[in-house]
Amino acid sequence: MAMKLMPIAGMNNVSPDDALQRGGDAPKLFVREALNVDISETGRISLRKGEVKVSELKFKNIWQSPLHHDVFATLNQQLVRINPSTWSYDVLLDGVDDSIVCYEVVNNIVFISTMQGIYCYNGVLLMPLTIDTPASPRVVANDQGGSLGTGDYIVAISYVRNGMESALSENVHCNVSIDGQGDPLQGSMTITLPYCLDGTVTGVNIYVTSRNGAELKKFGTYPISTLSVVIDQCEKLGRAVQFNNLSPMLSGKFMQYWQGRILTADKNIIRFSQAMAYHLHDERHDFVMMPQRITFVLAVDAGIWVGQVDHVVFLSGSQPSEMAFIRKTAHAPIHSSAIIVDTDTVGGDISQGGGKTALWLSENGYVLGTSTGQVIELHAGTLKGITAKSGRSVRLGRRIVTLVT
Repeated sequence: MAMKLMPIAGMNNVSPDDALQRGGDAPKLFVREALNVDISETGRISLRKGEVKVSELKFKNIWQSPLHHDVFATLNQQLVRINPSTWSYDVLLDGVDDSIVCYEVVNNIVFISTMQGIYCYNGVLLMPLTIDTPASPRVVANDQGGSLGTGDYIVAISYVRNGMESALSENVHCNVSIDGQGDPLQGSMTITLPYCLDGTVTGVNIYVTSRNGAELKKFGTYPISTLSVVIDQCEKLGRAVQFNNLSPMLSGKFMQYWQGRILTADKNIIRFSQAMAYHLHDERHDFVMMPQRITFVLAVDAGIWVGQVDHVVFLSGSQPSEMAFIRKTAHAPIHSSAIIVDTDTVGGDISQGGGKTALWLSENGYVLGTSTGQVIELHAGTLKGITAKSGRSVRLGRRIVTLVT
């Protein structure tokens, strides 16, 4: 008796043998394995297209920007930009840990996170995103030559690059004491600025308090080549300091853009930048600690999907301090296999109206995490036992392909 082999519904290594063939008005047949073939929506099998070797070079972490279609990769511990027509390349950065590199488009700038730091590429130049916090200046009180009254003052500085300001240095306290025989309003302070090793920094902001005051306000902005500045009055100070008690944003193995912030993850800690100040981070508050090592991070509209060693968590909320921890599935995800897919790929019903849907490969097949925090296990009951050390997923047309190692 001949068995009808069409249409093929896909793989199933869970059901018993007698359940692989389904009858009724819509008959279909499952197979135990489907190697090097594609199965269409109508159940037809076609041989998967072969691969063509395009380069002898061993590029890693290849990614094409949706902004200007620039192609980035790593090669021999270098970050490079590739010409996909000839597979030649230009070196953007040396000394890169090429185990994992993450990319994100933020406000028409490509952000690139390596274990050494976060960089931004504007289409022409690669620049560090962060600015090192400056060392404290040296402050000396003078008993003449100004209009500072007797009292205590606080001085601090920050660096400036193309309008972007660093975190504030440590405060320096200075007491201006006037000789009792002289004019009580004849003091000043000489600020000796530290040497800056970052060649991209263009200026330095100086902040000072009023006499016996506590709030730092801007005294002025000076070229980075300035060696010293004399503060002889505090009557016309500018705006209050913005970035006190902050640090440069830290990089990690994963990076995402979410709610006006960038977030990075390494080990079991997710760190958040300041809102709309991507280069700065508050070490006291801008982090979430997970119970296990993080295997992926994907940001969607209503929260963040976080892969753990043996389950997946959804962090809901709009601020780091408001995050709610919700365990969603007990199936182990494959490390680094998660990607964001759009509505065209998963369909409007599954996306539930959100602009982004998370997808990852799990031990029981592909899993979707919706923008509202719902889990959809696409292959539950048909696949099991998928294991790998790590994986990388890409979208090809309307298919998702994951390479596992």
